Amino acid sequence: MADKPNEQKLEINLESELRDHKDDLIKLRRDFHQHPELSFKEDRTSRIVADNLEQSGLRVQRQVGQTGVVGVLEGAKPGRTVMWRADMDALPILENNHYNFISTNQGVMHACGHDGHTAIALTVADILARHRSEMSGKIVFVFQPAEEIGLGALAMINDGLLEQEKPEIALGLHVGSLYPAGMAQIKAGPLNAAVDTLEMTVTGKGGHAAYPHLCIDPVVVACQIVIALQTLVSRETAPGNPVVITFGTIHAGTKDNIISDTAQLTGTLRTFDPILRQYLIKRIGEVASLTAKAMRAEASFRTSNGCPVVINDARVAEIVRQSAIKAIGEANVTEATTRMGSEDMSFFLEKVPGCFFNVGIGKPGSSLDKPHHTPLFDMDELGLEVGVKIATQALLDVLN
Repeated sequence: MADKPNEQKLEINLESELRDHKDDLIKLRRDFHQHPELSFKEDRTSRIVADNLEQSGLRVQRQVGQTGVVGVLEGAKPGRTVMWRADMDALPILENNHYNFISTNQGVMHACGHDGHTAIALTVADILARHRSEMSGKIVFVFQPAEEIGLGALAMINDGLLEQEKPEIALGLHVGSLYPAGMAQIKAGPLNAAVDTLEMTVTGKGGHAAYPHLCIDPVVVACQIVIALQTLVSRETAPGNPVVITFGTIHAGTKDNIISDTAQLTGTLRTFDPILRQYLIKRIGEVASLTAKAMRAEASFRTSNGCPVVINDARVAEIVRQSAIKAIGEANVTEATTRMGSEDMSFFLEKVPGCFFNVGIGKPGSSLDKPHHTPLFDMDELGLEVGVKIATQALLDVLN
């Protein structure tokens, strides 16, 4: 990425641009927060995204990967093509906050910050569109659906996004409530864990709750399986190799005094080591089946929606780190640690070298009380401004 002789780089006054865009940035985020939509149902969100991109003068393609949107910003001069990705979907959570822009969609909430991601990307697109006459290359703004179910990136890839636009570098960010607003965390190499969805059915024998000895209670068996599977982490995984097995749902029965015939469980396996990942998938099936058999029941098991590890390209990560230092100061840029949370940005980074990084949105004294994926999730909107600064600077530096 050596500079050409006498090449003039595009520089932007980020503070000035933020002053012009701050009100719209916050307004967009709060509007998306108030009207959250689940995976592959982001119809209103994608319509607003597309309309805003068109108003900024980008070439827009709608319904990429079902509800995804692509906006292409062409610079006046030739250069490389860079992709910026933002996800748009919300979660099936009933919000328990009390500010004046809480979710109006009962039981659906932006509890992971994707409202912020979308608002940041739209703001960056508008800022850079103002400077297209001085810009070299092309930026492909990708607004992705269905990150929360791990299917949106693949849907857009399968619709030909990468072949059509041919990005050479892929960038994106995620806001994080566990570190303070004003900070950024960047890391080369593995960042987010691979995830596999676990689906299990335990089959027993139903009956009256007063006579359990005449039944084979699938709920009790399911509970034993959940406990037994934790030994795969504590006794079959090396202590330095991070693994998490979590079951988020157990469903059985129709009434308090009825023992059901079956129980359904869903959960996730999170790993970084691909060999260990396959070993544990095999062992989860074995432990579940044999535990159920020991208790006179049966257990069937399958995995789905596997999402690989997010791996940042070292060279691109260093460019982004330097961009962040320019944008917010060296004292505010730290080394990220690996995270057990998964991200389907990994599918893009498998095909295009790039960097996915984190921006703090934690409020003083409250970040641990209002984490991601909870009804109380909240953000310090200062983090959105930081995200805009770093994203704009990183895109410029990569293009330059």
